[in-house]
Amino acid sequence: MTGWQWFWTLVGYIVYIIVLIFLYFFEPFEVLFTAVINGISFSNIIFWISAITGIVGFCAYHWHAYQVHIVREHRVESMVLSSLRGSTFTAIVLSGGATLQAVQILTVYLLESGYTLDSEFGERLTAVVALTILTGVFYLIYWLLRFIRSEQPAT
Repeated sequence: MTGWQWFWTLVGYIVYIIVLIFLYFFEPFEVLFTAVINGISFSNIIFWISAITGIVGFCAYHWHAYQVHIVREHRVESMVLSSLRGSTFTAIVLSGGATLQAVQILTVYLLESGYTLDSEFGERLTAVVALTILTGVFYLIYWLLRFIRSEQPAT
């Protein structure tokens, strides 16, 4: 990507984050959200935002990979490798979001009055550690996939 494309991508991400922060603190949106989607509360909003971001990113990445590798280059092997990279990155986003949600749940538990270091605390701490390790494994797989190059056609 060129310098301007990176700049506008960064601006888009910043606007996206600002909109999410605004919606998180905008009480009428919380009321609408809980009324439309029954049974879901704002206590697990971090995971839902990462899930929506992961799904949209997954679709956009695969559409772009299809346009580049199938339509322009006519190379199925490159599309398969690119699809694997995109899927692994989506797994990083989803497991990272679940990790953040687990950290939030642990933090809320620790901030409650009268908490004790019991089995419930251990379960929540174990969830944070396990999800952190899972996210690290996905990142390692993604990092290894970055070094794999598809075979160039003979000319």
